Amino acid sequence: MKYPFTPKSTSYLEPGHYWPIALSDGKYACGVVVSKLIDIHENKIESRLFLAALIDWSGRKPPTAEGIKDCKAIKVGGLHIKSITTAGVGIIGKANFCFLGQNPRQITDDLVTMGYNVLKVVAEKHFTKNS
Repeated sequence: MKYPFTPKSTSYLEPGHYWPIALSDGKYACGVVVSKLIDIHENKIESRLFLAALIDWSGRKPPTAEGIKDCKAIKVGGLHIKSITTAGVGIIGKANFCFLGQNPRQITDDLVTMGYNVLKVVAEKHFTKNS
């Protein structure tokens, strides 16, 4: 796969794909694709909703696979694909995380969903001093 790419659906998303989240202090946070989701009512993979995490990482430059590989998730929930596209550059790489594949909630019937900018709001509160 060639990076960066801007997903229009969940078709090409894979667990471990990550994207930078620009913060107000000039630093970056990082969002991660945890898994695709299954709509149990239609018994198919969701085309726009996926499980994502904000990880416990921030830096002065966008994240790299090596720099974020051992980070833990600090916020997990369902996100719309536009959460990636509104953040800016799209998916910039893929990394391995210990929490991938350990998701018991891969169905959309019982899932907390988050708005487009929730990960950014949580990251601002967690990582910047001015929030």
